[in-house]
Amino acid sequence: MLQESFTGVYLRHAVRTVGDVQTVRAAYIGGEPIGLSMLKTMEKGAGYVYYVAVASAHRRRGVGSRLLRDAVSYLRSVGANEVYASVGEDNAESNALFRGHGFRKTSFGEVSRKYGMIRGVSMYRSMFVVPGEVLLVLDGPSIPDFPAGEPKS
Repeated sequence: MLQESFTGVYLRHAVRTVGDVQTVRAAYIGGEPIGLSMLKTMEKGAGYVYYVAVASAHRRRGVGSRLLRDAVSYLRSVGANEVYASVGEDNAESNALFRGHGFRKTSFGEVSRKYGMIRGVSMYRSMFVVPGEVLLVLDGPSIPDFPAGEPKS
């Protein structure tokens, strides 16, 4: 699934991350995995969505939305009151997915003002934000109260 969803540096990072990330959530149909999200809790009150990947045969059917809603719900259940993600500026699908669920553009400056420079740098590095990406956040009262549970299709 990762090979279908990512190329280049993103594929290498996704493959490495799946073994190191704190939480992997998956969507299944009839026992077959069709999508996954990779998540991490960071500083107190912050979570990060590394990747949302959907098998090519199951795209454009709402699986990515279900995975993202589940990711936000899970991170909220473990204490996150804000959730970060980074997406390529030119990745229309990822931008539409995250922004369609209430994520807004933020910046390293905003993160460092909130958490302090040292913690901000540490968080930003662990997020793996690379040139050509925008950092997004879903925070505070704008975080929807998505129903908890495993994503299903």
